[in-house]
Amino acid sequence: MPSKGSAYRAEGNPTLRTVCAHCGKSIPTEVGHAHPLDVDLRRETWGLVGYHAALKTVFATCTACHDTGWQPPEFERGN
Repeated sequence: MPSKGSAYRAEGNPTLRTVCAHCGKSIPTEVGHAHPLDVDLRRETWGLVGYHAALKTVFATCTACHDTGWQPPEFERGN
């Protein structure tokens, strides 16, 4: 049976972490959906585009902050 996760992916490697731009919670650096073998894992990281020092920037955001509707400064909603 295949093992869950991978050492080459954020779910299986604790060194591949960042912090939420809003609350500071530790989250995986990998933005996207869980690997098909990890069907029980829910997406934990959302990349939201906003502006910092007049430069377009991607803000890593945890699911909790994303679900409550937090938006980075000058948020741009994608189509």
